[in-house]
Parts: sequence; C-alpha cells; structure tokens
Amino acid sequence: MANLILWRHAEAEEFSANGLDADRLLTKNGRKDATKMAGWLNEYLPENTEILCSPARRCQETATALNDSANNKGKHEIKIANFLSAESSVELIAKKLINEDNNQTILVVGHQPNLGLLIAKLLGMQESAVVKKGAVWWLRQRLVNGVLQTYLFTVQHPDY
Repeated sequence: MANLILWRHAEAEEFSANGLDADRLLTKNGRKDATKMAGWLNEYLPENTEILCSPARRCQETATALNDSANNKGKHEIKIANFLSAESSVELIAKKLINEDNNQTILVVGHQPNLGLLIAKLLGMQESAVVKKGAVWWLRQRLVNGVLQTYLFTVQHPDY
C-alpha cells in the first residue's frame, strides 16, 4: 500500500441504549468532529481509496460523515470489516491490511488501542501511539533500495 490512513472514531456515548459496547452512538460533539474530519479527508483522499470500517456503530457513524460532507464528489463505498472490531488484535489487523500494492490507499475507521499499536508496529516505535478521538494519522510507504519504509505523512485532529 502507498497510503494507510487511520481514523479513530469520534467521541461516543458512554453507554448504548441496549448496553452493548458495539452499539454506542456518537455524541453531538462526536458528530460535529466527524463532520470536520470528513471535510478535510474529502479534500485530500485519492479517488481510489478503499474505506474499511469497524462494525461498531460509532465507527460507522464516523465513516458515514464522509458521504454527508462529500460536496458533489460522489459517495464513498464504506466496507464493514469484522477484523477491525474493538475485540480484534493488532496482529490480525496488520495481516489483513499490509500488501504489496504500491498504488493503493486504505482508510481505516477503527478503535484505540489497536490503531495506536498498528502505528507503532509500522513506524518501529517502542510504545503505542495515542490516537485521540476523531483524529486521523496518515502513513505512507515507499520502496527505497529494495527496503520498504513507512513514514508519518500527517496527523490531523478536529480541533486543528
């Protein structure tokens, strides 16, 4: 992959109406932050971006903000990926995402701590990165002298 964009779901309610963690919805502030980040992403996302989303409602609501703020750029196809659930492991996520396609851009909408652990794994960090609610971390990969390098391109937060 050439670009891996990791977007942590925006602020969610503490509890869902039915008590299930996966059914927690975004708060009013979370919806506002998701809309801000979606506007920024829609400005910079390459056309061929594959969008993968955790099955959790808060992640789906965050990802849906991309289509709500698309401004005539067309709707994005958002694929639900069970391997991105809050109960998943960073090993499984990395296995599913890492590939040899140097032209592919993947946008993942998911959860902490797995997003932070994945960033640490790809960047060779000793400790997990902290991905704040609603924030986007954009990683790029390039092949230099036969060695695949991953580097941090940008970090964006709804408050920036």
